[in-house]
Amino acid sequence: MKAPEDIRTVTVDLVAAIAETEVRSVRANQRLREDLGLDSLQSLELLSSIGEKLKIDLDVEQAMGIRTVDDACAFVVRQYDEQRRDGQRHAK
Repeated sequence: MKAPEDIRTVTVDLVAAIAETEVRSVRANQRLREDLGLDSLQSLELLSSIGEKLKIDLDVEQAMGIRTVDDACAFVVRQYDEQRRDGQRHAK
């Protein structure tokens, strides 16, 4: 299981890559659309890329409330933890 800090790093790295900016310039309070310029297609690409990298399913409907980088990180950490917990329950 990955630590929340590792999940945040993966998320921020992918946000930076898709926004075509340097990782060090990405801030937690930046808005994905307004500040980083992500459009709806790039937002879907972000969800897909994070899901592939972390091997989790991210539901678009649940992600609709994400506004900032910090929102995205918190959402991914929560989804990762829930899916890992559910997977462990099913494996027993």
